[in-house]
Amino acid sequence: MGGAEKFMIGLANHFKNKNYKIHIILLSNDDELIKEVPSGITVTKILKNSRFDILVTKRIKQYIQKEGINKIICINSYAYFLTKIAYIGNKDTKIFVSLHTTKPFSRKSYLQNIVYFRFIDQQDCFIYICKNQREYLRKKYWISPKNEVIIYNGIDTDYFTAQNVDQNKIPEIKTKLGIKNNEQIIIKVARIQSEKNHEAAIKALDILHTQLNNKAHLIFAGNGNSNYINSLTSLVKELDLENYVHFIGNQADVRPYYALSDIFTLTSNSETFSLSALEAMAFGLPCSLTNIGGASEMIEENVNGLLTAPNNPTSIAKSWDTLLRMNANKELIRELVIRKFNINNMLVQYEQLIEN
Repeated sequence: MGGAEKFMIGLANHFKNKNYKIHIILLSNDDELIKEVPSGITVTKILKNSRFDILVTKRIKQYIQKEGINKIICINSYAYFLTKIAYIGNKDTKIFVSLHTTKPFSRKSYLQNIVYFRFIDQQDCFIYICKNQREYLRKKYWISPKNEVIIYNGIDTDYFTAQNVDQNKIPEIKTKLGIKNNEQIIIKVARIQSEKNHEAAIKALDILHTQLNNKAHLIFAGNGNSNYINSLTSLVKELDLENYVHFIGNQADVRPYYALSDIFTLTSNSETFSLSALEAMAFGLPCSLTNIGGASEMIEENVNGLLTAPNNPTSIAKSWDTLLRMNANKELIRELVIRKFNINNMLVQYEQLIEN
C-alpha cells in the first residue's frame, strides 16, 4: 500500500474506535487493500462499468443516501470530483478532501485536476498535508478554497521503534542478504514505480562506490511494475552492483529492516509527505530526501538528514556519503518525529475538524 492507503485505513480505524459507523468506498478493484482493513469497517466497491460510465456517480449517491452518511472524506481529487457531481446543490452533506498527491504524473492528470478543482465551493473543506503542497496547488491550479487547513501526516511512534524489534534476527537477515556486519546499509521503502525514480538511487550508489570510495549496500523494500523492476535489475547488472543492491519486495513487517539500516533515502521525482521517511526517523535514521513536496518541512539539515536535488545522482551520492560518515543523534531524530509527526496529533486534528 502507498501512503494514502495507509492514511485512509488508519483514519477509518480511529473513528471506528470512537464509535462512528465507518464505510470505505473503493473506486478501484483493490482486493489487497481490502485485506488490510480492520474488522468492523464496511468496505464497498463502486466501479465504473466502462471508461465513460458517468452513472457511477449515481451509484455513489444512492449508497451514501441509503446508509445515511452525512460526512465524506475523499482521499484524492478524482474521488472528490465524483462525489461533487453526485451532490451538486446538496448542502446537507459535508465533504472533506484530503490530498495525498501534489505533482501531476502527466499532462492528462494535470488537465483532469483543472476540471476536478473547478467544483470547489465554500462548503467543502480542503486538507493539505504540508505547506509546500498548499502553495504548489494554489499556483498550479489557481485554487483558493474558503475552508482549508494543513494537517501533517503522522505515524504510530510506539509501533515504529527499535525496542519492538528482535535484535537477534538482524544478523540472520544480513547473512541472508550477503551483507557483512561491518558494512553500511541505505534503505529505500517505496513502491517501485517510475515517479519514485529508483534509477537515480542505483546510479547514486555507483557514484558512491566509484568516486567516493564508500561500499555501502542499498535495500529496496516494496513491489511495483514488473517491467520497471526488470529495467532496474538490468541497470544493477550493467553497473556491476549485483552484490550491493537488494530487492526485498513487500514486507509484512518492515521494522527489522529499518533497525539494521544506517540511513534512509527517497530519490523520488514526485512525493508529497512520505510516511516511510517518518517511520525511518522514528528509528533514529538520518534521511536523504529529494527536495520536493514537504521534504523541506520534514528535514532539519545536518540534524535529521539532508535534502538533495531531484534526479541528480551525484547530489544524492554526496548526501549519502555525508550521512553515513556523520555521527547522527538517533535519540534527537526520534524525538523530533514524536513531537511533530505523531499519529495521535494528526488524529486529534482530524477529529476536531470533522466534529465541528
